[in-house]
Amino acid sequence: MTDIAIRASHLSKCYHIYNTPHDRLKQFVAPRLQRLVGWQPKQYFHEFWALNDVSFEIKKGETIGIIGRNGSGKSTLLQLLCGTLTPTHGQVEIHGRVAALLELGSGFNPEFTGRENVYMNAAVLGLSHQEVEERFDDIAAFADIGEFIEHPVKTYSSGMFVRLAFAVNILSKPDIMIVDEALAVGDMNFQAKCMTALTRIQDNGATVLFVSHDVGAVKSLCSRGIYLEHGNVKISGKASDVAELYVRSMREEMNAEQQSFTAVSTSSELCEPTSKNGNITKTSNVVFKHSEEFDKRAATFRYGSGGAKITYAELLDEDNQSIINVEFDQQVSIVIHFETDIEEEISCNYYIADEKKNLLLGSGMRLAGQSFLKSKKNGKYIVIYKTKIPLREGNFSIQLELTKPLIVGQSAEFLDVIDNAIVFNVSRRTQGRIWAQLYLPNSLSVIEA
Repeated sequence: MTDIAIRASHLSKCYHIYNTPHDRLKQFVAPRLQRLVGWQPKQYFHEFWALNDVSFEIKKGETIGIIGRNGSGKSTLLQLLCGTLTPTHGQVEIHGRVAALLELGSGFNPEFTGRENVYMNAAVLGLSHQEVEERFDDIAAFADIGEFIEHPVKTYSSGMFVRLAFAVNILSKPDIMIVDEALAVGDMNFQAKCMTALTRIQDNGATVLFVSHDVGAVKSLCSRGIYLEHGNVKISGKASDVAELYVRSMREEMNAEQQSFTAVSTSSELCEPTSKNGNITKTSNVVFKHSEEFDKRAATFRYGSGGAKITYAELLDEDNQSIINVEFDQQVSIVIHFETDIEEEISCNYYIADEKKNLLLGSGMRLAGQSFLKSKKNGKYIVIYKTKIPLREGNFSIQLELTKPLIVGQSAEFLDVIDNAIVFNVSRRTQGRIWAQLYLPNSLSVIEA
């Protein structure tokens, strides 16, 4: 018995793109005639490789997230795995019963009622009539579309389509569940219900292949990730690492676009000045630090457009001692040293992330009640955030950012970003363990009615 659920070997998919319908007809007829008269056949199309030599293995029980920008080949890959497309080159091995939620309404007959489509789709998934009878009430309850279950699906909204399709797939208890971005059309409550259902089938040992632009969902649900770009696997590995590389690529691309936009816009159109540096304190008690060791360690995790650079960062306790072990809810200072070569309004921000790189806590200068910093050429600055760490036990990291706001509260250019700039550990709460990621004080009232 193999422990492999899905194996893709050198998968490639090529589409023929024709400029006009006439070219399609020419391609069908002309090359044959050209060969008959001994001419070199002419090609009337150009090739588009949606996927190019993609290989990977997914073990049974794994949850894999596939991310990438639009047009990177994600949907094509899923259709090849499900057998709805034939690869140009390569092959696919599937071990187990597959349920797939791909294009909206795929597999549904628009003239059939919701009930009739449930029975038809469940039969395609390998369920007997008796099994569908036993599960129908659960499927209808999960879909929660009320009396529309008895109406033709051609009268359904996009959200109702997804509700019913997901309910059938998830409650068929598949060995392999493949989900495309169709869930994005569901409302907030339904998306939460879907995530809970996916987690439960994970716990029951099912293999899940999950495509989404929601980086947080990929980090939370998936153990591994695959990042597709232009039909190729850019990176495959731990889901949090793959997701962070995707975020980094998107930010760098956004920086390039914003710089292009800035070149044809005046600064007043983008961000009104908000600071006169009234929040800066000049003191000799704090020494500016620049560490080559910090630079070397940060190099792997650093990106940005430049103009400002973080030179050192540390986590301090109330006695201003550098620490890496933190008690639950301990008061700490996050100290960030940076230098600037530009005269711009900038913000120095921090975010605390868990081991899956989900951002839990953080702040920027405006969020902390301060105005942006008006930087100077050859400027040296030290920003000190004082906060508490109300986190459960475990390992955490701090991401640091220097940003230039473009539209306040909406967009910014990333000048310098360092993931894992500070790594620290939180000890278990002595008064009793907490089960959520973080805990904040509550007031409590008990009323006997």
